[in-house]
Order: sequence, then C-alpha cells, then structure tokens
Amino acid sequence: MDDSGMPRFRRIWSTIQVGVLAAAVVFCVVMLVIGQGKLDRVYAVAAVFFGLALVGHATYLWLLARARR
Repeated sequence: MDDSGMPRFRRIWSTIQVGVLAAAVVFCVVMLVIGQGKLDRVYAVAAVFFGLALVGHATYLWLLARARR
C-alpha cells in the first residue's frame, strides 16, 4: 500500500480503465473515419470525453510510477 496512501487495487483498476478507454477512443475515431452520418457528432463528443478520461488515468499512473522512483 505504498501508492501514496492509495490501495494497490486503485493502480490496477486505473490500468484496466486506460486499456478500455484507449479502445473506446480508437473505436470512436474509426467510426468517424468510416462516417456514420447523423452519429458523427456523437462519436466526436465521445472521443473527446473518453480521450480526456484516458489522459487523466494515464497521468495518474505516470505520477505513481514517478513517485516510486
């Protein structure tokens, strides 16, 4: 439990979320490239929000790794 007071499962859960969010962002970008007509705006907004969440979780993991050194 040396993750700055956070339990170990928090790091594991964040790692899982990074993978899921990365897949969601890739899916949204692919759907935008393919073109879905009326749903393009939905995929664009989803890609932005999933991307922001991805950056947040990746930053958290990076800070944890940096703190361990």
